[in-house]
Amino acid sequence: MKHFLFERKKDQREFPLLDVQLEQWRLWTLLILMLGGTIAWIGFAASFTFHPYWVMALMDDILPTFIFIAIAWYFSNGELKKLFRRPRWSDWWFAVVMLIVQVAYSLFAIYSLNSAGFSTNENGEAAQVGSAANKGLMLFHEVISDLFDLMSEEVVSLTIFLVVAALLIQYYHFSRRSGLGIAMLASMILFGLIHFETYNWNLVQMLLVIGVARFFLNSIFVRSKSIWVSYIVHNIFDALSFLIAMNAMH
Repeated sequence: MKHFLFERKKDQREFPLLDVQLEQWRLWTLLILMLGGTIAWIGFAASFTFHPYWVMALMDDILPTFIFIAIAWYFSNGELKKLFRRPRWSDWWFAVVMLIVQVAYSLFAIYSLNSAGFSTNENGEAAQVGSAANKGLMLFHEVISDLFDLMSEEVVSLTIFLVVAALLIQYYHFSRRSGLGIAMLASMILFGLIHFETYNWNLVQMLLVIGVARFFLNSIFVRSKSIWVSYIVHNIFDALSFLIAMNAMH
């Protein structure tokens, strides 16, 4: 097995969906439902406002998370349950390094874009909290919502990464490294684009800052083969980004 990117050289565990060969229709269905479901999720959240907050959290955050997990589980014939395998302790050291590099890259990218004359938009969630009458309560709501939203983003991004890789390698005869490389790029582009509402359709920022952030999160998954590590790092990174954005507003 030719190892990809940051995989351990002695790690013989294959990625979910690559260790079995699912029927092609299952893979295409997973891809279509994940893409379509993401569009529907974003559109639904933008079109409907629910009150009180807990009803909104249920409809916009909690239900979509369980729907995405159910889709991944059912159409992968249970194979994507391997996403939730227990990580090793050594995976966390690599995750810490990736988090530091990810934060450094994001700050450098934003500074470089601004220096080159490109505008970058502030984090929409930070702006909401900053303008709220009760900032503490709004911050609490954002934290609760993110616990579910970021799991949805991880499930969607990693499922698309694995499905595209499985299609290319198993059915279109790409090499393992080429298939995973193209799948990585597809996951990065999608991840950047689904943040259009947060960053007000700033494509440069969405692709060169947010999209590249997916590279670091996927790399953590490649190393650990566990969604838990990339999910926790995703939460920490978003919290740091939020704090930086809040600080810049004062």
